[in-house]
Amino acid sequence: MVTDVGHAQRVITRTRDSETSGGVLTEIGLVTWRSLVKLTRTPVLLFFSLFMPLIWLVMFSQTFGTVFSSATSGGLPGGGSPTPLPYDYVAVLLPGITVMTAIQSASQSGFAMVSDLESGFMDKFFVAPIRRSSVLAGKLLADGLRMAAQAGIILGIAALLTLAGWRIPFATGVFGAVLIMFLAAAFGVAFSGLSNTVALRTKNTESTMMVSFSLTFPLLFLSTAMLPKALLPSWVQSFSTVNPVSYMADAARALILTGYDWTALGNAIIAIAAFGIILNGLAVMAFRAQGK
Repeated sequence: MVTDVGHAQRVITRTRDSETSGGVLTEIGLVTWRSLVKLTRTPVLLFFSLFMPLIWLVMFSQTFGTVFSSATSGGLPGGGSPTPLPYDYVAVLLPGITVMTAIQSASQSGFAMVSDLESGFMDKFFVAPIRRSSVLAGKLLADGLRMAAQAGIILGIAALLTLAGWRIPFATGVFGAVLIMFLAAAFGVAFSGLSNTVALRTKNTESTMMVSFSLTFPLLFLSTAMLPKALLPSWVQSFSTVNPVSYMADAARALILTGYDWTALGNAIIAIAAFGIILNGLAVMAFRAQGK
């Protein structure tokens, strides 16, 4: 904690200088850098945020791959395809894995907020000549960079699995993978608003963990993250139409399986933006209430 507080003091000293050297962009950059440096001191968080998605990628896809193949032996229902699909279930599941990783990383954002409150780091920012908006924006930018990197690792491992014979088309190539990383990071930053709001209101890690984790699996399983909409029960299909996870998953799945679906990409961006404005709006209000 002493080391962290010392680092906080150095960041705040630099932000004082930013008033004349770079303004708000410098402030955001310094807070982002501090958050990334802090993350490197706890690499175990990065490991476990990737460990479960990798387990799902390898084991879950194999467990349910046979069922998926049987269900789609004549093509997807309503798809008009008379032949079996030219890809494995892991290719269908991959977008859901990137969503799961983003949601888990978004939960870590709230944990980091509680840690900063408990260590006194945030109190130093409240009395320093730095915009509060810069503090929150810097933290979110660091979260987005971390989530994009994690999604990239997942996609890279999936690409390596194609060398072992797994049928994952990656229809849009490297640029499509970059778009998926962007979508995952954007969704994760949007979902961070929830964990940050709970963290700021409760200042309690357990409460933040409970709220974040209790929503993870309903959001995933009541969406198209695990299966295409045509294979879901009718009531799940209805719920998935209002679940932002579905729009992100559908856009990413198209990038992997078929190519650029600009309608799906547009819908995903709109859904993520709406989701983010609401949740991060709540986080901003909670943040402004701190230190008063």
